[in-house]
Amino acid sequence: MKYFKLLKQKLKVIITLLLAVSMLLISCDEKKPHQADVVPSKDMLAHIIKPEKAVTIYQNYEKERIDILKDTLRSIYNDDNFNDTRRVWFDLKMLKNYIAYVEKKSAENKISPEGLQFYFSVYGSDEGKQKNHQTFFIAPTTKNEGVQSGYTLETVNDKTRPLFLKTILSNRKYKATQSQQVEKAGFFSITVADEDGLLLNDGETSPPMENN
Repeated sequence: MKYFKLLKQKLKVIITLLLAVSMLLISCDEKKPHQADVVPSKDMLAHIIKPEKAVTIYQNYEKERIDILKDTLRSIYNDDNFNDTRRVWFDLKMLKNYIAYVEKKSAENKISPEGLQFYFSVYGSDEGKQKNHQTFFIAPTTKNEGVQSGYTLETVNDKTRPLFLKTILSNRKYKATQSQQVEKAGFFSITVADEDGLLLNDGETSPPMENN
């Protein structure tokens, strides 16, 4: 009987400890900073625009780009219903993952990314529903020769190094070779697709796809 009494007491102590640990973990979790607790920087807030400005510049784009170019593009693509892209959508979780990926791969190659650059571009005629539509791709930037320059990574002789886009974007014949391999990106021809490249593309464009 004495043995069972001691065992019962020990079980009570164990249960009490487990409850205490559980409450501590819950308490710690509650103390983790929530997204609502993140303090916005003054620099970021300086780039936030009001809805009326968004409306103005969106409508300016329609009047000063879309309306002017619409008939020309329809003639070029022989498509009377062609309407060029107005929006590009990316999943928020994927974008956060992309930024973390850029930081990780850049650090591995001793590069300090300082920003993101958006390059306006146009899909080719072999891109399915998105063919001939305006798009953009994103590249991280770092300071190079005194200015922020977009870059990705290339592999040369089994060693990875930064490849600044200004050295290749104007080269219409650019193509990776066996000695110089660049990660897959939608805007130029390459031959290899491992996990080195830092260029992000293929968001959901509207038109032709719908995402309001």
